Amino acid sequence: MKNLFTSFIAAALVAAVATIWSASLQASGNHPEVVTNNDLKGSNTVTFFKFTGTSLQNKGSAPTGGKGIGGGFAGLNRIVLGASGTTVCGFVGDAGSDDIAVFKVVNKVITKVGNFKDAHGSGKAHGIGLAVTQNFLFAAYSSTKNIGVWEILSGCKLKLSGTYNSAGAVAGMRAAPNFKTLVVAYGSGANKVDSFSIAANGKLTEHGPYPASGGAAGVDISADSAYAIFGDTTKSTTQVEIYPINSDGSLGKDNNFGGDGSLGSGVGSSDVWLSADEKFLFVSNNTSKQITSLAFAESTLSLSYISITSLNNPGNETISTAGINTILTGYLVVAEDGSPDSSVGLLQINSNGSTTEISGSPFKTSSGGPGLQSVMVGPPRPF
Repeated sequence: MKNLFTSFIAAALVAAVATIWSASLQASGNHPEVVTNNDLKGSNTVTFFKFTGTSLQNKGSAPTGGKGIGGGFAGLNRIVLGASGTTVCGFVGDAGSDDIAVFKVVNKVITKVGNFKDAHGSGKAHGIGLAVTQNFLFAAYSSTKNIGVWEILSGCKLKLSGTYNSAGAVAGMRAAPNFKTLVVAYGSGANKVDSFSIAANGKLTEHGPYPASGGAAGVDISADSAYAIFGDTTKSTTQVEIYPINSDGSLGKDNNFGGDGSLGSGVGSSDVWLSADEKFLFVSNNTSKQITSLAFAESTLSLSYISITSLNNPGNETISTAGINTILTGYLVVAEDGSPDSSVGLLQINSNGSTTEISGSPFKTSSGGPGLQSVMVGPPRPF
């Protein structure tokens, strides 16, 4: 495994979390890398891509040591970065074997730490969602409908500190940039969202659940931790819900946008992602295989339609789009679940927030079948 990864990650994971990354490196977006959790049914893998400035170069894949399920909730993030002191840690959900695979980066080389299980948690139904703060990793288990809190120890090892019931199967989850609040969505049919205060010892205190206008799924949170933004899983056009996050971690009144065509014609909107400058919100239109660009304003809360991009689909292999993320130099990456193979889409973000897909996109992950729902990018967005 060391030989495979030596050429990868010089700056991407060695300096890849905000707690240990220099501000200048975050701003410049040097040496971007993309990592996927392929969630293959059976033996799971991760695939590594190098961003060349014009394309994504597949640098190879490696086993996680666990098993995937071949799909699940499209807005549930399954791969995240964390840190243990100055060591960068990578966490990957293996829903088929109900474990979290952990990697660490030392001297530019990735090594496997282990696979960690919560005896009370299973994600075989729709996946294991992950979110991270400074000292803790949160794992949402879709089958047992609970959230495990893992303390991140020296060398990226994990220690389970508690397991908490959730009001349903978590379809999307994110921790606020101020490390104080965990926000979750319960997906299509449940039409509920939730929030938990995070104590210094990782203990979660639930404030909801709260009613949602639609099937809230993928979650993003503004840089100031003031707003939780949800993409709705719908059969209608793009719909986004935005809730204020109160100082105590509870959620305020739902602000519902779209669902009536006012945010464009994209069908399904299960994941959302803010640009680094927070001027734009990008929506993954899962059903119509498109990306919608919206103008976002927080001072007077608003969303407005900019444009929509239909993704390249050579061979008609793409089943649906899923998780999205940004490369700081001005690109958007998209997880494209596909058969026989999944791929990663690469789109340039134009000055007005519209997107243009790069020639040659999408770029295939390792062979093995469908399942790709999540992508991770380093350097990460600074919030």
